[in-house]
Amino acid sequence: MRADARRNRDAIIAAARTVFERDEQLRFDDFATRAGVGVGTLYRHFPTREALAAAVYQGEVEALCGQARDSVRPAGERLEVFLHTFVEYVVEHAALARTLASVVDPATQAEGGSELERTLGDLMASAVAEGAIGADATPGAVLVALHGIGSATDRPEWAAEARELVELVLRGLRAH
Repeated sequence: MRADARRNRDAIIAAARTVFERDEQLRFDDFATRAGVGVGTLYRHFPTREALAAAVYQGEVEALCGQARDSVRPAGERLEVFLHTFVEYVVEHAALARTLASVVDPATQAEGGSELERTLGDLMASAVAEGAIGADATPGAVLVALHGIGSATDRPEWAAEARELVELVLRGLRAH
């Protein structure tokens, strides 16, 4: 992709992320105005609102997983940081997550979930090899706990409970 096309695509995704985060109701063509590009450029990159939401979702998953892979910390610490980062992300961006969940197709969500699980699996395997955690938990089980965080956002103490849950998970992983 040419540099200017990449910049335009990135500008559209950034504008859409802000719109979705605020749960604003815009006509699809208005995303172009928010991004400072023409409507043709919007449709060239994203033919539908769903395609645009999928790109935002994929970017969020890639950023979260990329952070975990880029660290030079010991494996146990990388796992801990990843789990805390995941929870803080969900707490800080609950509205974005709700909006994307309602727009992004299930196949794209499943793909993102698989990427999160692969990243978590790699972190856990490295932490097991390092001796930081036991080998008795699966990435899928940890991911189910993490996904539960997003389904309980209507609770009054949700953010504090989400942070407490990640500490419980970490204690359980370390108990070996």
